[in-house]
Formats: sequence, structure tokens, C-alpha cells
Amino acid sequence: MAQRVITGTLGGIVLLAVILAGGIWYTLTVGLLVTLALLEYAELLKKQSFRPQTQLLVASSLVMIAFLYIINQFAGSYQQEALVKSERLISLSLLLMFISIAGNELLRGKSLEQGFYNVAINLFGAVYIGLMFAYILLLRYIPVENGMYALFTILVTWANDTTAFFIGTKFGKHKLSPRISPKKSIEGSIGGLVGGWVIAVLLGFLYRRSLLPLLILGTLVVIAGQFGDLVESIIKRNIGVKDSGSFLPGHGGILDRFDSLLIAAPVAYYTVVYLFPYFKII
Repeated sequence: MAQRVITGTLGGIVLLAVILAGGIWYTLTVGLLVTLALLEYAELLKKQSFRPQTQLLVASSLVMIAFLYIINQFAGSYQQEALVKSERLISLSLLLMFISIAGNELLRGKSLEQGFYNVAINLFGAVYIGLMFAYILLLRYIPVENGMYALFTILVTWANDTTAFFIGTKFGKHKLSPRISPKKSIEGSIGGLVGGWVIAVLLGFLYRRSLLPLLILGTLVVIAGQFGDLVESIIKRNIGVKDSGSFLPGHGGILDRFDSLLIAAPVAYYTVVYLFPYFKII
């Protein structure tokens, strides 16, 4: 437990610093996390005798992140247009990744047995890790002070994870999804939601924002985060491992720590950029 707290505290301080710094430091941090997460994912695939296209996945994800940085960092007063261009780049990247992964599988010169599964699971990794991490980067480029929405999404997600863990451990009696993750409880899930709301309110006061939109956003982030946690649990249960890796002492791997955020980030991004303006919430 002490190791978990120390790792979480140090990691939180570093991530908070790079969020506030933004720019190249934030981009490099996201790139590093993508690389480590994809390496973890590749090792998981090997345990089931699949063929991970590790170099292709890492290279294509990092190239996409680099172009996202260039598009947004030099947008000046045209930041909204830069976000639209970024979304188009992500769509194009998905198409190119699919073509590259399928083509690479065909050209490997080995037996095509399990070829379909190799393409599918590599493409899943490109989307689940490469593309989802891209939205963690884009949240920082939404034109508000000090990357508020990136900070909001990350802090609410971590509050959800932390509160759900402690409440579930102490008070959890009713299983949330026993087939997927037997240790997760409904009590922990509710505790995570409350923890997310607390952070949403605190950030609302800090940034002097209306609380209702932030509470709505916080609720969506928590729900998406808990769904993301279950998604990674499915992966680990199918592969037969407890943790995705061991890079973070007390927490497991990068995917164990960022699984909730991988789903929460795109949900937060599209809620802020499209849903809220459409309904005139902000």
C-alpha cells in the first residue's frame, strides 16, 4: 500500500507539472506513455502466441502525436480550426494504421494462420492505445486557461479510481461485474462518482466556472472511466494476468494506471467541444 501511495503521489506531481507546462513537455510525456503502453500490450499478445506489430504500432502512434503537436502548437488564434484538423488527422491515421497493419501481416512471409486475429488485435491496440492517448493530448489544446480540461479529466479520473478503490475495499458488498472483475463493487463505483464530483466542484471554484457543466462533465468522465477499467479487465482476464506490466510499483503497468483515462479522455473531449456548445451548456 505504501508503495502504491508513493508511486501515485510522485507520478501525480510530475503529470501535474507537465499539464501546466503544456507544449513540448506535455507532448513528450504523452509520447512516452504511448510507447510504454504499446510495449506492454505487445508483451500481453505474446503470452497468447499472437504476433504484435510493435515497431509499426509505436512508430505510427508517435508520428501521429508529432503531427498533432505541430498542428496545434502553431495554430495561434486559430485553435478551433486546429482541433478540427486534428480530428481529421486522427481519422486518417486510423485508415493508414489499418492498411499498414493488414499489409504488414500479409508481407510477413509466415503462415497466415491466425492472420485475421493478428490484424484485429493489432488494430485494436492502435485504436485503444494510440488513438485514445491522442485525445489526452488534444484536451490540453482546447483553448482555456492552463489546460483546464486536461487537468479536469485527469484529476476526476484519478479521484474516481482512488475513491472507488478505498470505498470498495472497505465497504464493497455488491459486485459490479463479477464475470469481468470480481473485486469491483457497486459501492466502490458510487464512491468513485462522489470522488469525481468533489474534484469537479473544487476545480469549478478554482477556475471560477459554473458548477453544473462541470458536474455533468465529471459524471460522464467517471462513467467512461469505470467502463475503461472494465475494458482492460476483459483484456487481462482473457490473457490470464493480474497486471498489464510492472513499470509502476504498487500499481502494475501503464495500462493499469491509465485504462480509465483512455476512454474518459475522448468522452471529455467531444463533450466539451461539441456536446456542450450544441446544447448551449457553456
